Amino acid sequence: MIKKTVVLFFIILGTNQVITAQEHDDKEPGLELVLSGLSIYNTETETTNFATEIHLTYWTSHKWAFGIGHTLVFEEGNRIDHEIAALISHKPYSFLTVNTGPSFSLPNSHKDTEISAYAEAEFAFELGDIHTGPTIGSLIGDQFKIFGGWHFSYEF
Repeated sequence: MIKKTVVLFFIILGTNQVITAQEHDDKEPGLELVLSGLSIYNTETETTNFATEIHLTYWTSHKWAFGIGHTLVFEEGNRIDHEIAALISHKPYSFLTVNTGPSFSLPNSHKDTEISAYAEAEFAFELGDIHTGPTIGSLIGDQFKIFGGWHFSYEF
């Protein structure tokens, strides 16, 4: 399953390198709020957890932004894990946003602080002022995690 997911991830990203989209060069800098529902698969423990993620990013241009992300991971045993990510966002096409940066899993009763590399691709389809679409990514640190889900975003 992991191999299929990773291969699919690279096929999607590779396909997007070929597709061209009209860029919106007149976009003013501004904030974007993103809410995602995710499923996170831990390849080491072979467990799947559900999560809610929120990003707040400031777009300095129509292609580059920086921001912060907070993820609530609902783990087994009614435990909740909190992850904070510092984000750099790049929009190579109007329908694709790539988020990268360090992610910090905050310590709790069953684990210490974990630091991971965070990488995510969001595909966005416009519905008026709201953008929505699938998201896929990974966390690479002490453990390797793959996640996917659906996001909604609003720019203001």
